[in-house]
Amino acid sequence: MKSEVMAASDFIVNLLRMSSPGSLSERELLRFRDTLALVMRNHYHNHWFPEKSYKGSGYRCIRINGQMDPLVAAAGDSCGLDRVFLRSLFPSELTMWVDPREVSYRIGENGSICVLFDERVERPRADGCKDMVRPAYGGFGDQWSTSEPMSACAFS
Repeated sequence: MKSEVMAASDFIVNLLRMSSPGSLSERELLRFRDTLALVMRNHYHNHWFPEKSYKGSGYRCIRINGQMDPLVAAAGDSCGLDRVFLRSLFPSELTMWVDPREVSYRIGENGSICVLFDERVERPRADGCKDMVRPAYGGFGDQWSTSEPMSACAFS
């Protein structure tokens, strides 16, 4: 669950960072990210089913539309961030699904669903090797990225 939660919380913080540069300090962003990750892990604790990854998906969905998602709001409250200000930094519509082995999101009600994290993906390369996509999240200090390619040829 740690990799999925970190992918989701890193992505959300990067949305905040890009939406209004300088409106939150890097320290505030990192504190919010860590708090959000903790809130998410606690919330998902009894609703995480690796053997049936979509079971509980609605419960784990982060939704920001007219209102702020309760988990995001709770993390913001814990960090002393004003809810109206925090909401103003997000797109008008954001949906994120945090499931075992996959995190995906959609911006806008009619937007495409994009996969942010997928621990099962292999990507073919032009040289015939395969890039094995593995999580780039080793801990709270990592920079945001969805995946880090690792050549399967290195192991042949």
